[in-house]
Amino acid sequence: MAVQDVEAQEPLEMEAELVARARALGPQLRETAAETEAERAVLKKNMQAIFEHQLVRFFQPKRHGGFELEWGAQFAIGREVAKHCPSTAWIVSVVGAHACFLGRMPGEVQDEVWGPNQDQLIATASVNRHGGAAREADGIRVSGQWGFSSGCDHAEWAMFGVHVDGEKVPTQVVVPRSEWSIADTWHVAGMRGTGTKDIVLDSVLVPHHRTLTAEEWIGANPPGSEVNESYIYRVPFLSYVGTSLLGPLFGAAEGAYNDYCAITAKRTGTMTGEAVAENAPVQLRVAESAAELHAAEIIMTEQIAYLRDAGNNGKTIPAAKRLEINRDRAFVAGLCVQSTKRLVGMMGAMGIFEGNPVQRHHRDVMAMATQIGVNWDRNMLSYGKWALGLPTGDAQADQELGRAAS
Repeated sequence: MAVQDVEAQEPLEMEAELVARARALGPQLRETAAETEAERAVLKKNMQAIFEHQLVRFFQPKRHGGFELEWGAQFAIGREVAKHCPSTAWIVSVVGAHACFLGRMPGEVQDEVWGPNQDQLIATASVNRHGGAAREADGIRVSGQWGFSSGCDHAEWAMFGVHVDGEKVPTQVVVPRSEWSIADTWHVAGMRGTGTKDIVLDSVLVPHHRTLTAEEWIGANPPGSEVNESYIYRVPFLSYVGTSLLGPLFGAAEGAYNDYCAITAKRTGTMTGEAVAENAPVQLRVAESAAELHAAEIIMTEQIAYLRDAGNNGKTIPAAKRLEINRDRAFVAGLCVQSTKRLVGMMGAMGIFEGNPVQRHHRDVMAMATQIGVNWDRNMLSYGKWALGLPTGDAQADQELGRAAS
């Protein structure tokens, strides 16, 4: 379906349409999941199919050919893709959501990125391994290496934070592919197909219009809200950004469950020759995993509904609610880990082979659950401190709550 055919669709209808497109692409992604893992990057033909299906336009501004969908669309789309290939789902949901990141930047840089080509993947990088930035008359000069840049092999632009002249608050910079190189550092146990390598810059001058302090970018009404209509470019962003992680994580756990049931329904015991599905403990464990996934889905559905309501109606999200949102994301991740670990553990020796799709889902779920946005200790600890009347360690939340650091 071409863009002109869907312009009149309501956001939820368009979201359902993109989920359907993801489902249609599923067999191709499943068939090439092992190859994607071996390649350590999404295959070029699959990336092309993603662009053709417009799966990463959900948060792209309408004025640049996107759909400006409701927050949470990336969860629904990523969930569907992850049932077949979690690594590809990460690129679609997490990296695809970076269109919203760019949509909050000044309009001039958006025009520079999307004007020549509306099929774009915007890479980010979250860890400064070495190097830094200095302010000059015409912009910010950047040198160094930044890690965890998922999908950078397919990106024409990168956006990431730098500490200018040692300033505590970082500044977001947007840099074209011609000005950075890739360091192949991604040799990992799970989520191999995301191609989350490092990007390297050597004395690159980033002009002022492609920079914005993190406070402005993540706060209410950043420059992008002046040219784009949706609340996703206008709301204070901290409570929203973590949603993108959960679609791939939850979908991968669902994929593990679906594949386990399909395989186990046909398996017979190696030693006994009896149908494995007739084993009562197997039946019980399947029910436990199903219940965990159901609980995770209820939590995420409620959270997404809350964020959509807050965004559409201009409601402020209080500090206590932000801590609850982070707690629940970590809890959802924990439920997905428990469900998948239980299933692969019941497969015996069969469960340790890399070619087993349940094993692949398990590796990927475990890898995704290490991401700081869903880290159990970090997010549970902050909420527990708040519940007990202590400083949370979240500077913004503590300031709002009036709790001084101990």
